[in-house]
Amino acid sequence: MHFEMYYLITVFALLAIEMLYFLLAKKFHVVDRPNERSSHHKAVLLGAGVIFYFAILYHALVHHIPYPRFLIAATLLAVVSYIDDLRQLPSWLRLGVQFGAVILAFYVELSTLQVWQMILLLVVFCGVLNVYNFMDGINGMLAAYSLVVVGTFGYLNIFDTPFVDNAFIATILIGILIFGFFNFRNKARCFSGDVGSIVMGLVVLFLFVRYDGAKPDIGETVSYLCLIIVFLADGLLTIAKRFLNGRNILQAHREHAYETLVNDLKVPHLWVSGGYALAQLLINVGYIMVPDKNLYTFLVAMVLVLAYGLFFFFCNQKGKIHPVT
Repeated sequence: MHFEMYYLITVFALLAIEMLYFLLAKKFHVVDRPNERSSHHKAVLLGAGVIFYFAILYHALVHHIPYPRFLIAATLLAVVSYIDDLRQLPSWLRLGVQFGAVILAFYVELSTLQVWQMILLLVVFCGVLNVYNFMDGINGMLAAYSLVVVGTFGYLNIFDTPFVDNAFIATILIGILIFGFFNFRNKARCFSGDVGSIVMGLVVLFLFVRYDGAKPDIGETVSYLCLIIVFLADGLLTIAKRFLNGRNILQAHREHAYETLVNDLKVPHLWVSGGYALAQLLINVGYIMVPDKNLYTFLVAMVLVLAYGLFFFFCNQKGKIHPVT
């Protein structure tokens, strides 16, 4: 099949799936009802991020399942996460399934490491899944940020080191754009739900691991985290802040910097989403251009830590923050 025809068919197929899901979600009242921790005020269709899983499935079926372990792991996460969207599952069950899915997806690539290194990376990977999951509460955040991250990997796949099928990245990007069309709005028509954000987190991890495996080992592996460092830093620093303040780090909250911007400082959703995506885009462009990627990543991390600390220092000084715990 000619690649232009493939992508055209892909757009129509995934758009049809998304519209069909909207009809079913409306019929069965699958909505995200706002609560005291929400960043929105009206019920919105939930679970539209299922299009990310169907993008994975569509690519797999058309291309004869090139990544079977990843597909099985994505399926497992999609099913359990969607059930969790419909009815709250125990946290131990969600985390157990996430850990199992990560092992399934990446065990072969991590099997050369020492046991403690493997366990540490698996824990970090599960943390990335949950950090990615936090994005969904802000209109456009998941779509805009994922577009930058996956798009960056797409650039690296073409111009740096081939590590995955180009059609896989293109199919995921199409899914992101379709979801973003309905979500990147002042009044979002839908939210992704765990089914979308968790699966998208797995996609990012998959691209990260594949890229690392394709590159020669010259001590730059940790620097690849720079490609998702804006949201990673926000998530990790928020966990550290809550821990130091004696709060339960596993309890739901809305204390991330982007939630503070939207909920407490009343910055419009799309400004925050666009700002995070733009910041990550600029960082990624710099990462691609600089020769010393480890030093660059360190400096970026230090700047983000300083910016995060100053932001909350001034917010607390002015009494702008009203945390919900």
